[in-house]
Formats: sequence, structure tokens, C-alpha cells
Amino acid sequence: MKKIFAISGSTKTSSTNGLYISAISQLLGKDFEVSIFPTIADIPHFNPDLDSVDPPQIVYELRKSIQLADGVIISTPEYAMGLPGSLKNLLDWTVSSSTLSGKPVLVLVASTQGEKAYQSIIDTLTVIEARISPLLIPFAKAKITSEAVIIHNETLESLRSLVRSFVASIENG
Repeated sequence: MKKIFAISGSTKTSSTNGLYISAISQLLGKDFEVSIFPTIADIPHFNPDLDSVDPPQIVYELRKSIQLADGVIISTPEYAMGLPGSLKNLLDWTVSSSTLSGKPVLVLVASTQGEKAYQSIIDTLTVIEARISPLLIPFAKAKITSEAVIIHNETLESLRSLVRSFVASIENG
């Protein structure tokens, strides 16, 4: 069974991005075990002085979870025309450890518009050298139910295609 580690870029307890992670988990099927990072809100502010052999415990656990995963899912909204600061902070903690370098990452920007966050996360993950399978879903909230059922056919087909690309990236190592 392949292990997938998922991160929501939203600090909201019940967010649209969490729903999309659930929908993607269902599309992946029974050959994949998806574990979800509890919340990005608990990650301390990035500080190079703490980015050492002995980082804060939650950062250690984050890095270990990414390292042990066969692939990573990141679903994020756009805040104030960009990537949410909490998610960028989390990504900053992964740079020196290289845990995302070469790792297949399914990137979903599910927001009202999302173009700026989409470009920002692509740029960040490219610098980190992740293997990215990206998708932008504008007006995302209107395309999924509170039970994580995608009700917009074009979005569902785009997600299925994205999941196939992500799985191929994992299988091709």
C-alpha cells in the first residue's frame, strides 16, 4: 500500500480544501493510505536559528511524515492574492531538509479565483525541486458538497486526470 501525506493550506477546521483532500483520497482508492497533517496553524514561524539537527518537534514530525510518504497532496486556498502565509511557512521548514526534493506532489489550489496562489506554490515547489502535478479550481466551493462529493463534471474529470498523473509520478519513482 502506498502512503500519501496530505496538507491543507487552510487553517479553518472545516475547509473546502479539506473536502478536496477527502475527494482526492476517494479517487486514489484502496491502494493508497492517506494521512492528513492535523493543522498548519501549529507550525512555528520559520527561524533559521531553529532549523538545525534538532528542530521543533512538530517540524521534525512534519519532515518525517513527508520523508516516509510515497507522495504528498497539498490543497490550498488563496488569501489576499497569494499563498496563505501559514502554508508558505510550512514549506520554508522543508527547504533545508530537502524532504520535498524529488517527491511527487499533487498540488491543488481550490479557491474563489486562485491564480496568484497557484503561481506562487508552483514557483516555491519548483525551487524545492518537487515533482509537481498541479490543478487550479476556481470557484471551488460551488463545485463540491459538504460530504466531499464533486458535483461539477469538468472539475471531477480534471481531478481524475490529475490523480492519474500523480499516481504515475509515484509509480515511476
